[in-house]
Amino acid sequence: MSDFQQALLISGGIAILVLLTQYGRRDFTTHSVLRPLGMIGGVGYFYLRGMPTDRSELWLYAAGLGLGLVCGAVATVFTGIERDPRTGKVMTVCGVGFAATWLVVVAARLAFVWEADHNSTFREHLGTFMANHQLHEASIAPFFVIWALAMVVSRVAANAVRAGQLPEAEPAARQLVSA
Repeated sequence: MSDFQQALLISGGIAILVLLTQYGRRDFTTHSVLRPLGMIGGVGYFYLRGMPTDRSELWLYAAGLGLGLVCGAVATVFTGIERDPRTGKVMTVCGVGFAATWLVVVAARLAFVWEADHNSTFREHLGTFMANHQLHEASIAPFFVIWALAMVVSRVAANAVRAGQLPEAEPAARQLVSA
């Protein structure tokens, strides 16, 4: 499998799962919190074990973490949290801005991998950059995985905090839910 195919499989797979399970108006439940955390945890375990951890890679991973936090904040901005007035359930509402955030992130990774594979000038500059900063080639995939991990975890955590700040359900909605 080529690097591009692997990037497409990982990034595209994560984005598709996130969009299929988060896009639109959805119940915000324990399951909806644990599902993306479990998914990204599995991907993280598979791709991060054995990653290079020399001192030179740590700043690269910190950059991936920072990008993930920023992208997670953007995705959170495009995620509404509300309480359904009829049922009293907490709901998330994700629309075009949320989907666009994920598509931009996936496109950025795919563009990077495509350029590294197919553009000799980019590949030469990338090689020089990595050599000058003493980075292993094997540190690129963990950078992107950490970016995705931070994006998902920060968004889930922010939504959990926001959901906890919603006012309690009205008594009529509580009765409807318990019936």
